[in-house]
Amino acid sequence: MTRQIRVRELVGWDLDQYPFRPPLVDIAKQDSGRRFVSQRDPYTAKDAFCDHETELLRDALNLQLARPELNAEMGGLEWSLGVVDLRLLLAFQRRLSFDPALSAPPLPGHNDWAGILELCFAPPKPIVCKVSHDAVDRTVTLQSSNPNLHLRVTNDPAAPLAVHAGGTFVEVALYKERPFLRDGYHRAYQLLKGGVFRVPAVIVRARTLQELGANNPWFFPESVLLSTHPPTVCDFLNEALTITYTRPPIIKTLRITMEEIISPAPFTQGEQA
Repeated sequence: MTRQIRVRELVGWDLDQYPFRPPLVDIAKQDSGRRFVSQRDPYTAKDAFCDHETELLRDALNLQLARPELNAEMGGLEWSLGVVDLRLLLAFQRRLSFDPALSAPPLPGHNDWAGILELCFAPPKPIVCKVSHDAVDRTVTLQSSNPNLHLRVTNDPAAPLAVHAGGTFVEVALYKERPFLRDGYHRAYQLLKGGVFRVPAVIVRARTLQELGANNPWFFPESVLLSTHPPTVCDFLNEALTITYTRPPIIKTLRITMEEIISPAPFTQGEQA
């Protein structure tokens, strides 16, 4: 029997068109979830940044600044490192997926800063994928059960594309004066369940929805994120606002097509003269 992936989804807001959600969703719970959200106090921006703890970890955070993969991932963004309170962060993800074949990392105590730092600034993930080459179609295909597998453009002419297995850092973004969890949702969920609230993170000053990272169609739209009752990271722990179900594992496919084009080089002004 194929293993099943457990999904935990927020239902206090309109649902998207997710093909793996069972057709008979608990409508009553969705309606009660909407009522629960509407009865909360309107959202007011909160300071999620912990200055005291940031100074406490200043030397340890400065060591992270030298990591090449961190600088590559944050290229073109305005960012810094600091400690944040997970309880005060908004969420743009609708769902969390849990693979029973993958064991959760050990959870540090709330005062174990070395352990928390190691969890939030994890080493690069190994790249596990099947690679095939079609010489006739001139394509290279990568397939993986890791939904976070993606291609990244590099500055290396000899290898302009690099394969990445997903972010390894807990990331927070400040967008339109609201603090959002940008990456690290599963770790944040486990930390909150374990009573660990203050964690080190990469802090991005996002100028656009794309820099926030919430521009994919399967995330909550901007109208929800900037509404008077936006979803929060803590809502994933609230049984009144979530449904759980299972889905089969999925395979992500990345396909690269190789094409050679030969054309006359343009003349410079000096050559034309």
